[in-house]
Parts: sequence; structure tokens; C-alpha cells
Amino acid sequence: MKKFKPYKLLCLTLGVGIVMSGTVLNAASLTKTLKAVYNNIAVSYNGQTKVLSSEPFLINGSVYVPLRTVGEIMGTSVSWANNTVYITGQSSSNVSSEQEIAAKNFEIASLKQQLDLAKKELETYKGTGTAGSNLTTTAINNTLNKIVDTYDEDYDVDWEFDLRLVSSKLELTVSYDSRYDDDDFDDTTESKRKQFIKEICYDISTAHKDVEIYGTLEDSREDTEIAEFSYSKTGSLDYEEESSTSLSDFEDDLERSYRSIKLSDSVSLNIDSIELSERNDTLTFTVTTDLSLEDIEKIDEIDEWDRLSTTHQRRLEEFFDDIINDLEYEYKSYDEIVGVLRDNDNDLIASYEDGDLDLDY
Repeated sequence: MKKFKPYKLLCLTLGVGIVMSGTVLNAASLTKTLKAVYNNIAVSYNGQTKVLSSEPFLINGSVYVPLRTVGEIMGTSVSWANNTVYITGQSSSNVSSEQEIAAKNFEIASLKQQLDLAKKELETYKGTGTAGSNLTTTAINNTLNKIVDTYDEDYDVDWEFDLRLVSSKLELTVSYDSRYDDDDFDDTTESKRKQFIKEICYDISTAHKDVEIYGTLEDSREDTEIAEFSYSKTGSLDYEEESSTSLSDFEDDLERSYRSIKLSDSVSLNIDSIELSERNDTLTFTVTTDLSLEDIEKIDEIDEWDRLSTTHQRRLEEFFDDIINDLEYEYKSYDEIVGVLRDNDNDLIASYEDGDLDLDY
């Protein structure tokens, strides 16, 4: 056993009455001789074992530790003056609260960063904040599914659709397989196909406002592009189909193929030119002979043009039908094809429309 000096014992006795935030501790003056028991007592603070300036010990069942050292560990200041111990600083609960607040502030800052990143990713899906609305991948896929359900078998064609976001615009691809649907596709006209695309674009723009739509109509079997189109934010459709041959080039082909109109075994009208013209969805071919109507009526078998024989009229109708078949094979985009016959004075002498021949002059 060791004996401790009275002043040291006084300090230890004061240690059991710690009051924080500058409170003054007072104790009555006394002198006692006490027995201390050392038992390798360790001190742990917030889960960490601390080394003290003096070893803790037991007196009458109470543990005594050096007050200054413990105060410093807890972030307080301990001083001695005028027979009084002064303890100033923060309590452990305050320190713990500040640590929790700091941790929460860090967590909030991290969440804000994650939110900013999520906003940027969302803007990437949209293209820009003003380029359109509801342009998430999920929303676009939902619209695509509705388009498929609504238009999948229009005009008895098995259509395929693809819709995706590209550079702040929606790209629409409409395709069919000519191996299976060529006849049904040929039964459609350019105006019908244009209206078909316009209705689809309208439905898309209703689901995704303030966004431009563009795309193509394709034959997936031939890997060819039938038409290009664009649909503005204001609902205006620009639709243009591709022709394999220009009208002027096909005029030359027709003139090489048709050099005369054979009305009978003995009567033929030589062709001077064949011209093609289009207006709206109607294609008109104009055949000009190298004779005037007066010269034609001098032909013995004809006499009067508006009274052509049944045989002559049938041969003239067959001539018109042959040209129409050639044009329909080359150009599938027209609603109607009309034939016109003129003499070398450019006077109208016959027209052919919807299978009806009209002899006029």
C-alpha cells in the first residue's frame, strides 16, 4: 500500500464532482489518510483506450483518475487557482451532437451531388430542357407499343415500327417486307401512305409535346428507302417519296417503246412525243401525233374522228392501257394516271381516264 499526500488526495476527491461549462467546484478543507488499490484500470473514450498521465486506482470502491488528463481527452480545460478547480469547455454530449451534425451535413451534400447527377442524366435523355417533354426511355417505349397496337395491320400490310431519341429529336422508322406484303403495299397510294405517316406522327407528338419527328418508310427485304418525312413541332408534315426514275428519263423510255398508235392492221398514227406531268397525286401522260386532226380524218378508215369504229376505239384504249401499266409499275405513288392525245397543232383529240375513252376536238 502507498500513502498519498493530502493535496493529491484532495484533487482526486474533487474529481467525482465534475460540472461542465465553467462551473466552480468547492469542497470543504479536510485531511485524510486513504488506502489506494491499483488494479491495471484502463480508460476508454468513444471506443478508444486512452493513456493517462497517472494510473487510475480504487479507494473504497470508487475509481480515481487524473482530472486534467481526462478533461483534455474530453476537450475541456482544467485549471487550479485559489483552492478551486475550474473546468471549462464542451461536454461530451455537445461534441457528439456536433459530430452528428457534421456527418448529416456531409450526407446532405452527397445527396445533392447525386441529385444533380440524376438531373443531368435526365436532361441527356431529353436532349435539352426545352427540346421536348416526356422523353424518357420508358415513355418512348410505351408510345412505340401503342403505335404498334394501333397501326400494325393498316391497309393489310404487316408494318414494323421503331422509335428512338436521337439528338433531341424522335426518329421513326416504318417498314414492311415486300416478300410478303408487296401486293397490298402496291394497293396503297402515295396520298394514303402520307396520311398514314401523318396520323402516326400526330399520335407521337400528342404523347411527347414540343419535339420534332423525322424518319423513313422502308422496304426491309430490299433494304431500300421508299420515303423520307419530317413532322414539325407545329404539326406540319413534309413527306417525299423516292422514284427510281425521273419523269424526264422515263419520257425517253416511253418514246423508244411507243413509236406509233396502231388503230388497225392498215392504220397507224405516228407519235411525235410523249410527255409526263404531275399535279397533286395525278400523273398525266400526253401523246402528240405528227398529224393534224384534218390529216387524220383524211384516212379512209377513219373519215370522222369522233365516230371511230369500235375496233379503232378498242385499239386506242389498249394503247393507253399499255402506257398506264408501264407507269404504274415504275411509279407507285400516284392516285391516278390520265392519258391525253393531241395532234401536231397541240389540239386535244382524245383523253383516257378510269377506263373511259373520250374523243373530243
